[in-house]
Amino acid sequence: MTDCVIECKNIVKKFEDYKAVNEVSFEVHKGELFTLLGPNGAGKTTLVKILTGQLAATSGSAKVLGEKVDEILKSDMKYKLSYVPQEHLIWEDLTVFENINLMGKLYGLKKLELTKKIEGLIKDFGLKGHEKKRAEKLSGGMKRKLSIAMSLMNDPLLLFLDEPTTGLDVHARTLLMEDLKRLKNAGTTLILTTHLMEEAEALSSRVLIINKGKVVSIGSVEELVQQHDGEKILQVGLTKDSDEFEEYLKDKKKSDSYLDYLRIKDTFFIKSTILTELMDDIMSNESIMDDVMEINIKRGGLKETFLFITREIYDTAVPSSEGSSVIVKEGGGE
Repeated sequence: MTDCVIECKNIVKKFEDYKAVNEVSFEVHKGELFTLLGPNGAGKTTLVKILTGQLAATSGSAKVLGEKVDEILKSDMKYKLSYVPQEHLIWEDLTVFENINLMGKLYGLKKLELTKKIEGLIKDFGLKGHEKKRAEKLSGGMKRKLSIAMSLMNDPLLLFLDEPTTGLDVHARTLLMEDLKRLKNAGTTLILTTHLMEEAEALSSRVLIINKGKVVSIGSVEELVQQHDGEKILQVGLTKDSDEFEEYLKDKKKSDSYLDYLRIKDTFFIKSTILTELMDDIMSNESIMDDVMEINIKRGGLKETFLFITREIYDTAVPSSEGSSVIVKEGGGE
């Protein structure tokens, strides 16, 4: 097997006249945590289902671990793949121990190997002390940890995780992200789907941004930020949703063709080659400053880059870090 763990070429998936996945091509290399980032309905889950053999592509080709998907599922190599869907695939009436034990037996692990494996996973995923608890009594975060622990009973070379932190509170999400970092550092190749910016930024080796079935951009977080001129952003927060500041920016754009901005309710994200001068000008304008609650130059991250590069193909909403939507009013860009 080469360093290329996944190879997609021009994947299309149509449902009647709707293209859920539209000419998607990319590669994933051994040891990467590769993130498919996009809003709900972008095509992430459909793509993962194609790569795991749950759906057949309408056209294009996909190889996993060096073999075509339909061929690998007919061979023993399928045991080198694991998939954790959005919903919990656990036996609710079984205990934590019984769930993991049953999964190990399904993979044919012998007693000594099985016992050692269970002990290690229970420790690694913070399930110690919960072994005798029925799965239905677990919190959402613990159920997710149990699902991932079960998926590792076969020591997979490739692990797919579809929106693994959806529905978790901040504490549970943080703990699970640490678990995923540990798996990545141990050399497991992971494919993660998410619509959460901070999750993708904290975990990813590389990010593929997808929207409406199409690839928007691909690269490391640093590469994406640099490619789209988002290294520094002027962020201006207003005390109220007002159009006066936007009119000011439109006027400024007449003398600064590079100036570009996005408006999210009462917050503006601004790009310009003269951010310091622009901030000074804003701060010296008493009329504008009456409505300004916050103004600062910050290092642009994946969130800001995502907003700018996807705005032209968005309808009206962009997912926030908590999965809700915020209205985007684009401006400045041609």
